[in-house]
Amino acid sequence: MRLGLMVGYSGSTISLPMEMIQEADRLGYYAVWTAEAYGSDAVTPLAWIGAQTQRIKLGTAILQMPARTPAMTAMTAMTLDQLSGGRMLLGLGLSGPQVVEGWHGVPYGKPLGRTREYVSILRTIFAREAPLVHDGEHYQIPYRGPDATGLGKPLKSILHGRRDLPIYLAAIGPKNVELAAEIADGWLPIFFSPAHYATAYAAQVEAGFAKAGAGKSLANFDIAPSVPVALGEDVDACRASIKPFLALYIGGMGARGKNFYHDLACRYGFEEAADRIQELYLSGQKEAAAQAVPDALVDAVALCGPKVRIAEKLEIWRESPVTTLNITTFDPAAVRVMAELVMGPDAGRPERTISLPPPAAPSPEAESSPALTPAIIFERMAQRVAADPELAAKVGASFLFRLSGKRGGNWVVDMRGTGEVRPGETETPDCVLALSDEDFVALAAGNLNPMAAFSSGKLKIQGNPMLAMKLQNLFR
Repeated sequence: MRLGLMVGYSGSTISLPMEMIQEADRLGYYAVWTAEAYGSDAVTPLAWIGAQTQRIKLGTAILQMPARTPAMTAMTAMTLDQLSGGRMLLGLGLSGPQVVEGWHGVPYGKPLGRTREYVSILRTIFAREAPLVHDGEHYQIPYRGPDATGLGKPLKSILHGRRDLPIYLAAIGPKNVELAAEIADGWLPIFFSPAHYATAYAAQVEAGFAKAGAGKSLANFDIAPSVPVALGEDVDACRASIKPFLALYIGGMGARGKNFYHDLACRYGFEEAADRIQELYLSGQKEAAAQAVPDALVDAVALCGPKVRIAEKLEIWRESPVTTLNITTFDPAAVRVMAELVMGPDAGRPERTISLPPPAAPSPEAESSPALTPAIIFERMAQRVAADPELAAKVGASFLFRLSGKRGGNWVVDMRGTGEVRPGETETPDCVLALSDEDFVALAAGNLNPMAAFSSGKLKIQGNPMLAMKLQNLFR
């Protein structure tokens, strides 16, 4: 089970807990997630976070589908993914009728059909196999409505995005959960209760897998709930800090009879309490609504109390199909404690690596000597990555080198996972670099700056040129 950090959306002013996010990055948290409602957006803060972190994934939880065309969402996701070195996780959701129609001014419509079409369009754009054409109930691309100019034509993204950029769906209702399991790479539930998974979710998840086919299962599907965490010695005080949050959603996030969170609490067996919370909240009695939240409901969906109690409560989460536990907290101590409990006491410490003798440093004369070949440089690069796994995380991108000349050839440097350096081809590089074998040797020796080579025309780059600067971590 991995850890993620939910930072949500901002209120009247933008405020990001950057020190806490950077600590999560250092400790080895898998992802940080932002949200949006009807104020701050989810993407801009992620760009800010991405520029100040090293390896933590950047997720939206969620990006509102009705607020953007599928193409705009694809453009945004691909751009942030490339700028961050392949760290983007695209979490999508529909929001609710109050926000969709009251803020964005578009019809809420049929959520299941819209979601299916939206994700299908995104996959088509990411794949870049053909120009985008979609003829659905909710989206027609190119547009052919009665007010169309007739000038629209199918287009293919100029930007070469990651074909497998992960798509997550937020879902609460049974049909939406089934759809997420069918068409998404992951699921972002809120107020998830591991104790109620078998009765509230399992059938829908398995039904979605069955529709997807192709061996889809819990083994390749990321269940990533957001889980409130309140660390402290007084359990009741910790619960009390979470109850207003639950009351807001169960009581106020939606109209009476159209509130997904109220319905979820009912499915967990808290019908009477959910009705009372909603009644109090909608009548303006927010404090009383919070007090009406049962302790048992808090304990079902949150982690509260001292470290020892949280450690005990974590067992049921470990036994559930949850793969990424996204904690909601603004307490740096909770971030550290959760890292220790989930990842072990060594979380954040540098990994022990096998000591390999460094390659002999060639003399300046040897740098330009025919003895130093691209093959030798790539071999040494592979040795450095094997000796220091953190190098792959620092680079976080995939490169395809196309070298001309007598000692040329194609080489793949894939640093998106554990790190791989090999001769050959790859279908989805983040960056393709074409140059001569001699210029490559000069580049590796530090005698040729990547951006200077690009500007002079010695180096041709397909993709994000700024990614080429990260190669200096591998050449050193």
